Amino acid sequence: EPRTMVLKNHILVITIFLAMLFTPTVSAGELSPWTPKDASSLNFEVLRNGKKFGYHNVSFKWEGEELVVNNEIELKVTLGPLKLYSYEHKSVERWKDGVLTSMKGKTKKEGEQLSMLAVKEGDQLSITGTGYEGMAPLSIIPSSHWNIREIQSSEILSSEDGKILPVDIKRIGEETLKFENGASLKTTRYRLISDLTADLWYDENGRWVKCQFSARGQNIEYILTTP
Repeated sequence: EPRTMVLKNHILVITIFLAMLFTPTVSAGELSPWTPKDASSLNFEVLRNGKKFGYHNVSFKWEGEELVVNNEIELKVTLGPLKLYSYEHKSVERWKDGVLTSMKGKTKKEGEQLSMLAVKEGDQLSITGTGYEGMAPLSIIPSSHWNIREIQSSEILSSEDGKILPVDIKRIGEETLKFENGASLKTTRYRLISDLTADLWYDENGRWVKCQFSARGQNIEYILTTP
């Protein structure tokens, strides 16, 4: 009987270990969906090593049952009249019943022109982009970050060139963000690891409120201007 008890304990430990091993890093149940209101927006000031670098704005509009999302990014570094770095991005997403029905994006990245077009065809998305042409599952989420379902994904759709990017997501933990106007937000921080590794913060309502990453040895930080 003691040996039977020891064997049962070993089996229990192994079962628990396997359950932990195969549990997803981020489970769907812990994420709260966010439904933007009509004419609402997320406006970020982008800092590079603590200095103003540009902006990233996301605006939302409801057209009947369809949600239209406009993304606009402009980043630049100048030295007097010289432009040392520039990045411009504009894209429009259309969603219905939580499904991406179309997306069109254009990006100018240090003079390089990138583009992508995604259109719903049956139960898939047809992608035509400078980085990829082909089909993608309807469940794929663009890399525009505002949709918290991005951090439930194993792959995302590049908003720049239409590439299908594999991602690994890590939950860092809960944090309270404080803003210059005295406001504070309870958030959860996640790390998205792909061709670029970025930390993303979402508040209790599932709203995207912060981003931070390193590029070329520079620290890039998104600060929400209307917390």
